[in-house]
Amino acid sequence: MSSLMEKHLETFGVPKPVIGCLHMQALPGTPYADDGMTLEEQIRRLKQDARVLQDAGFDALVFANEGDRPYLTPVGPETVASYVRIATEVASEIHVPFGCGVLIDPIATLAVAKAIGAKFVRTYVSGSFEGLFGSQKFNPGEIFRYQRRIGADDVRVYTYFEAHAGTCLDTRSSEEMLEAGVANMPIAGALFGGAHAGLPPEESHIVHLKERFPEVPIIIGSGGRVDNIGDLLPHADGVIVGTSIKRDGVLWNNVDANRAQAFIKAAKG
Repeated sequence: MSSLMEKHLETFGVPKPVIGCLHMQALPGTPYADDGMTLEEQIRRLKQDARVLQDAGFDALVFANEGDRPYLTPVGPETVASYVRIATEVASEIHVPFGCGVLIDPIATLAVAKAIGAKFVRTYVSGSFEGLFGSQKFNPGEIFRYQRRIGADDVRVYTYFEAHAGTCLDTRSSEEMLEAGVANMPIAGALFGGAHAGLPPEESHIVHLKERFPEVPIIIGSGGRVDNIGDLLPHADGVIVGTSIKRDGVLWNNVDANRAQAFIKAAKG
């Protein structure tokens, strides 16, 4: 087993973690923020989701601020402050490994992870993208130096190489980008999903990546469902799931206990 795979197992305690999303509603200062959605209500909702996911048998959880669309790079201090307040209180009731991601800001993601005691993050650390959320350019030299500077070296960084709702200006293949990334950046593994939240990657793509990089943890970043996870997960090293386990399959709803349990049954068989 490679060093990356050993650390992956050490982080999650299982070789193929099923990771459930804790989706915050839109935070203060963002376009879809609801004045009636207090931070206290955000905390109550996510504590409920955390209990449901842990009771269902999820191996890990990840905080996410998908509600803050359209996303910013970088986010403002009000987002970081609200995020940390919510996650800190919810984390007190989490007994499995947990991580975070602040869309679409790797610096804020690492800062939040350090503040809340997250074991891992999902974020972008390299690449240039154009699309729905404007231009994003990520400098890994700056990002990983920041990680070292704030003493967050123990936070495991799982990164995307493909665009989210946009186009990558790097014309290399996923395989070429991943190969260079592993060789030149202290990443923990890679995330691959569909074109946007809720869409799965092609099974053949995951199969090819894992065959090419058996020593690199490959996590399915989106699109996992009861009807496809049995085919996808055998070729990957974990899955992050959100939309399909929500009530009525709507991302903004709370987690549905029956859907969560069905997903675990399909994933772990």
